[in-house]
Amino acid sequence: MKLQFILFSIFALVTESVAQDALPLSRTNRSILQAQDEAAVQPGGFKKTDYISGDWWGYRDRLQQSGVEVFGFYNSIFNGNAIGGTHPHHATYVDDAWLGFKFDLEKLVHWNGGLFVVSGINRNGDDLTTRYIGSIFSTQQSVGGQRPFLYQVYLQQKLWEGRLRVKVGRFAASDDFNASPLYGYSVNNGIDGDIRNVLFDTRFSAYPFAVWAAALLYDPTPEFNVKFGVFQTSARMFENDDNGLNWGIEGSDGYTSILQVGWCSQFFKRPVYASPDNKTSTARDAKSADAFVMKGYPGHYWIGFTYSEWDLYRRFNGGFEDHSYGFYAHADQMIYQEAPASDQGLTAFVAAGYYPQSEIAIVPFQVNLGLNYQGFFSGRDRDHTMLHFIYGDISRDYARSVRVPGGRLAESEKVVELAHRFQLTPWSYFQPDLQYVIDPGGTGDIPNALVIGAQMGFTF
Repeated sequence: MKLQFILFSIFALVTESVAQDALPLSRTNRSILQAQDEAAVQPGGFKKTDYISGDWWGYRDRLQQSGVEVFGFYNSIFNGNAIGGTHPHHATYVDDAWLGFKFDLEKLVHWNGGLFVVSGINRNGDDLTTRYIGSIFSTQQSVGGQRPFLYQVYLQQKLWEGRLRVKVGRFAASDDFNASPLYGYSVNNGIDGDIRNVLFDTRFSAYPFAVWAAALLYDPTPEFNVKFGVFQTSARMFENDDNGLNWGIEGSDGYTSILQVGWCSQFFKRPVYASPDNKTSTARDAKSADAFVMKGYPGHYWIGFTYSEWDLYRRFNGGFEDHSYGFYAHADQMIYQEAPASDQGLTAFVAAGYYPQSEIAIVPFQVNLGLNYQGFFSGRDRDHTMLHFIYGDISRDYARSVRVPGGRLAESEKVVELAHRFQLTPWSYFQPDLQYVIDPGGTGDIPNALVIGAQMGFTF
């Protein structure tokens, strides 16, 4: 009953509160999914050149102005293990389509600050990693739940001039917690989406698996943010056969609570001219000092703590644990900028997760490192060039439970990934990708795997 009481209490807060005007959407660091949720239909904000389907002869723009936004994304991956793994010289194709609707309740029914979101997902294809490589970290980030899913169904309310957002309904923790847009440039699932050991070691809900949840997302200043969420924990939350339609809350269910504190930096600030179209430059022909803004090297930092009560965390050596806890942290910082206030340049990031209960944690410690350069090649200002590294330390208890007779104990798995994303149009990209999986499964018994392929995607 704890979960039901918490969800009901926050739902009462949402339905009884009246929000004031929203603040600009660029207040703080946000995950890709969170930014999509917040992009509530803005007057004049629709640009048909950003979408493959355009504006539907003006009807889509009219819908958005009236308070209904349609969003859609598609991503596909084709890759194979050229050498190494359990069965080399194989390739598979997987894809992921996401379609949804945002209803601006202020425009539709005069509910000030209200937003309702519903979305669905369809995934297809065979998992290269489990069939032919044998690694812990999946080399295809679109694997998991290969079928149609009803995903998000939630209500959001803005309060305190938009500084506080309250969400209640069906969504995943990864929509708002433990995620960065930088992760989305990786094809390997050890980075893409979330720090993977958080999903391995506790019941952290993630796309495309939604659960009953409530979250408070607070941005008291443009630099500081706090997030708190409570999410349903159950034995069936990652099941594929219910297509996201099992909305029950059973007596055996538990909860996972998440607290995340973040900070956004702007180092080495300098005055840049802000033109009426919000573009910035170092031009000095402004007529007023008010036309200048201070811009620097952007960075995003946060630390999160998760605690879960659920009686069915299985110990590797037998029996069950009734709780799980751990930490995750992230830091990204632009370290080279081609021009003041420019998005072009080099950004570095590090992300880590620590879950000390080795009797239930598959990967108690994981660290990811990354370099992301936008506009590395002349004339390709929107392209991204990436180098990623993943290290996962495998639990001794888990290693003993899966040890093959005559084989070695698993210790750690590492992945190096090199990729370049060609931004073909504002709505499409193509990304060749190269991964080298070191010690698949962590034992050294499986040959290192070279995985070659590409992913592509577009915005509907």
